[in-house]
Parts: sequence; C-alpha cells; structure tokens
Amino acid sequence: MAKKLSDEQCRENYTQLRKLFDRIIPDAARFEMVYACGVDVGMVDAVVIRVTSYGYSSYAVGFDTNANELVILPINPDLSEHGQAYYLKHSEISKAKQSFISKEITIQDNRLPQKYIQLNVQAQINQDPDNVVLLVKQNEEAKRFLAFFKNQYKK
Repeated sequence: MAKKLSDEQCRENYTQLRKLFDRIIPDAARFEMVYACGVDVGMVDAVVIRVTSYGYSSYAVGFDTNANELVILPINPDLSEHGQAYYLKHSEISKAKQSFISKEITIQDNRLPQKYIQLNVQAQINQDPDNVVLLVKQNEEAKRFLAFFKNQYKK
C-alpha cells in the first residue's frame, strides 16, 4: 500500500531536510533549498532477455541566485545519511538543461560521480508507493528554484 502523508507532515519533512542541510553545509545560510529526486535507468541486453534496473536518488539542492551557484547534497530519503556535497558554479559546468516534456533537470560536470546528475524538483510529493523518496511540500521553494534554473542556470 502506498505511503501517503498530510500537507503538514510533508511540510515537517521539508523542515527536517532544511535542518540537515544547515548542519552539513558550512555556508548554508546563503542558499535557498529544495528537495530533488532522480531515477537512473540501466538496461543490459542479454542473448534472450533485457534486464532493466532502477536506481533512485534523493538530494537536498541549495541554490544561490547572487553567486549563480548550486550545492547538491545526496541524502537518504529517511534523512539518516548523506553523501559528499557538490558545489557547482554556472561558469564551471559543461551543460545544464531541462527536458521540455518531463521537466527533468540534467547537469553535466566532470566532478560529479557519473559526470552528470539528473533530478526532478516537484512542489509536493505526498504519496510514495515504493518508499524511495522523501515526502515533502515545497510549493514556493520549488517555484523559485525552477525560475532560477530557467533564467540563470541553464546553458
């Protein structure tokens, strides 16, 4: 059965994410922050069958409109662990784009583990049948991030 949360619980998850971001990122106060998730789809063709695997990722994404910079912090959806933060200035990245149809954001940079990162920022995620994402409500934050990316960060 799908996990579903109220708006208040989703907003509390966002608040807890912000607290984690503030604790981990030394200069966190200069960044606005959103939750982003991504899915990597891998396919392997064998002689008779095709095997498809899915890898789910969660991120706390900080964005500084003055410095035109992102910081991407990989996290576990239960906020128990985090990975290395990646600071990405617009002037230093190879490419940044947003898909017209799916609205998925792709950023290419050689400092990233796979040389790129794909993420999706939604205003609200309140249901998760597979327990792979953090359920959040971030209406205004998502709107500001998407405007920042579209107007200042895309290459």
